[in-house]
Amino acid sequence: MAAAPANPGHPLDALAADEINQVVFLLKQAKRMRADAKVASISLLEPDKKEVLAWTSGTPFSRRASVVVLQDGKTYKGVVDLRSRKVASWEAVADGHAGFLLEEVLGSAEIVRHDATWQAAMRKRGVTDFAHIMCNPLSVGYVADENERRRRLMNVPCFDTHGEGNNAFGRPIEGLMAVVDLNERKVLRLVDLGPVPIPPEMPKYDYPSQNPPRSPMKPVEMATPNGPNFTIDGGRVRWQNWSFHLRLDRRSGPVLSLVNWNDHGNERSVAYQMAASEMFVPYMDPTPTWSFKSYLDAGEYGLGLLALPLSPGRDCPSNAVYLSGTLPDDNGKPTQMDRAICVFERNAGDPAWRHAETGSLGVESRPEVDLVVRSIPVIGNYDYILDYVFTQKGEVVVRVGATGMDAVKGVRSHKLTDPTAAEDTKYGTLIGPGVVGINHDHYVNFRLDLDVDGPDNTFMIDHVVPRTAPPESVRRTYWQVESMSQSTEGPVETHGHDGQLRLVNPNKTNAYGYNPGYVLMEGHNASSLLSEDDPIQGRALFAKSPVWISRYMPNERFGAGEFANESAPGEGLPRYTADKGPATDTDLVLWYTVGFRHITRAEDWPVMPTLWHEFRLRPFNFFDRNPALDLSPDFAK
Repeated sequence: MAAAPANPGHPLDALAADEINQVVFLLKQAKRMRADAKVASISLLEPDKKEVLAWTSGTPFSRRASVVVLQDGKTYKGVVDLRSRKVASWEAVADGHAGFLLEEVLGSAEIVRHDATWQAAMRKRGVTDFAHIMCNPLSVGYVADENERRRRLMNVPCFDTHGEGNNAFGRPIEGLMAVVDLNERKVLRLVDLGPVPIPPEMPKYDYPSQNPPRSPMKPVEMATPNGPNFTIDGGRVRWQNWSFHLRLDRRSGPVLSLVNWNDHGNERSVAYQMAASEMFVPYMDPTPTWSFKSYLDAGEYGLGLLALPLSPGRDCPSNAVYLSGTLPDDNGKPTQMDRAICVFERNAGDPAWRHAETGSLGVESRPEVDLVVRSIPVIGNYDYILDYVFTQKGEVVVRVGATGMDAVKGVRSHKLTDPTAAEDTKYGTLIGPGVVGINHDHYVNFRLDLDVDGPDNTFMIDHVVPRTAPPESVRRTYWQVESMSQSTEGPVETHGHDGQLRLVNPNKTNAYGYNPGYVLMEGHNASSLLSEDDPIQGRALFAKSPVWISRYMPNERFGAGEFANESAPGEGLPRYTADKGPATDTDLVLWYTVGFRHITRAEDWPVMPTLWHEFRLRPFNFFDRNPALDLSPDFAK
């Protein structure tokens, strides 16, 4: 019999190693999980929101785990109650599949390498030495055939890694792809479009390979010589006036909860929870070996599972504090994810505010310092930097940095003057000899359960409207603000919008009678150009509008639905908001998608310079005055 798990310190703490062990024990004891079953996920099933908000330190709280298991060729989901030590629910999943296991990603490559038909196809391409062939299993996206959709599938293209050094994706074996059944562990079929020459070069991006490498700079560092100004107690982070709870989730990566601002002794809520919900990456090449590429990276792979260890002094500054997470492996064994998150303070040399009085020449200026929470999931060829930035001005900035490597297609052309270049570059840019970077989009959806001074909020749209001045004015035009609420849940029409979007608490006022609010300052928010009847788009309809609102429901957490792998169109936000429920003076969730198109370029190869995209949550009449007014002009000695 497994020992009872130790008590966690907070209702939103991630499951500890002994709790994960207890979950597996209880499932096997109840004969729900067989000895040969595989664990897709075991994660915290959060207590009811009202329970969490009412909880005080030292008092008991409920503790449950959400479980997804693969066995008998099916996906099962269940709930285990760790307090009563019982399996509370258990059922087979009817639609979609669980995200991939690590052993599936690695094992499918071996299945392909040992398949006789694939080996024969490789020999036709002049490849007989398979020791230097790297196969890269990929999610299949939309599956049209209903019978085949029941299979657990991966598409597997391969790469020639002779002389690769640190670039495994540089020499694709184009026009050949294996379709693998993961349950039956076999190649179902090959997609063979005919041989294409393997790109001749293997460009390297390590420092010694550059000719000549740039000389090292004199040190430019951020440092906190007297120690950090933040504290981390369990999962609770406190810095300046901010406090929040932080944990690592297998699917979403960092989850930030109970985000509060201490307003002169009054703890005021800004957000109940913020986390990445889904990531949609569709490629714009309709050929059969590329057209399926429409990844839902969070649901298919996991942003927390792939949060590889951060490198001190490179991925995060030298003054960072590193946090680890605990996730189950494919067999349900707890595994520590070292340095999965870093937390650090950043002084970029900018003023938080300043003013110089002209007459007296007096100057008041305050140095600005931010607190950053960072993780970097590595999803195949792409590295995504996810930052949650807290400012001393009461703002929260969410940033997505895209770096890593273009997904490249092998072609015949080496230059645009080659006769095949026009055809080869129809869907991308020639970025190396025989290599085209295919154009694509990125849509990173964030679930923002904002509770502005409490859970009951209203979503407001402030329109800036031009007006004609009265005849007696020397002016001809001016503008005014017209505010209206969005009364029902669903997408928010923001195309061509000139104004602002904000969430307010209609039940409270500041000193001047205004309802306290937070403005969503939109940043990169391109919307998908794919048609809604395109099944690729149908799996990620959240990307058709950058902003959605929904009423809070505890089981509505993912913009493309719970089981995104091989999912059918219409899941997620369209289903959550289908009834168009009332969306005023109620507990609302704001969903924002950071959307950006990637028209590939030569400078992206062989590794992409980081490109940042962001949005900002900014107080609007939440305070009675500048919340950074009390900052010290100097740092402590």
